[in-house]
Amino acid sequence: MGTSGGRPAGRFHVARQRGGRPFATSVWRVTTADSAVADALGRLYGGVPQLLDTRDEHLVEVLTSRDRIPILLQGRAVSLRMAMRGGGMAFHVCDGTRFLEPAGARGSLCGCPASLADRKVAAQAGRGPMPEVRIGFRLADRPQLGVFSLVSTSWGLAADLPALTTALAAAAVPVLGMLRYERVEIATRSGIAVSYRRPVIEMGSTPPLAQDDVRLAA
Repeated sequence: MGTSGGRPAGRFHVARQRGGRPFATSVWRVTTADSAVADALGRLYGGVPQLLDTRDEHLVEVLTSRDRIPILLQGRAVSLRMAMRGGGMAFHVCDGTRFLEPAGARGSLCGCPASLADRKVAAQAGRGPMPEVRIGFRLADRPQLGVFSLVSTSWGLAADLPALTTALAAAAVPVLGMLRYERVEIATRSGIAVSYRRPVIEMGSTPPLAQDDVRLAA
């Protein structure tokens, strides 16, 4: 049970597919290749494991009943890349300063603006990449299940990353956080009310874990 060869025990998602198009859910959706992990998730957070029909591997989906999950974070648990993809190809992947992909451009200057706000303007105009935030964490309720992952293109989460990275760098033990799927409501300039959901991580204190769980979470 858990990770195998570096593969996450499961992946958290903010959307499902319908007719080949993604649509947001109101609760966390998790996929895993391990049926035992899926069963444990269902017991912990609700939801009935469902086998997905995929070409790559046998995946089990659990649509939980939770929009917030307590998690454990440690060390280099988060990272940010800027990426522009299409047709299954990566046209531009960088760290904000230099290219990471494609291989022929790796290490050269990418030309992205220095600030995240300016990068967002460029991306919205179709001239720049989107954020690709990667987070690795364990479930505070069951650390022994392994490391789970979340990949998000949320600009809000990308903006929160520096503070989160600083807090994790200063921690010598796993830090308790809350992974929330937050509903955001805003009004457009024309006065139209719109809403969307985005992942948020709230930092907490060190959880009272048993010694075995501390070792597993390290």
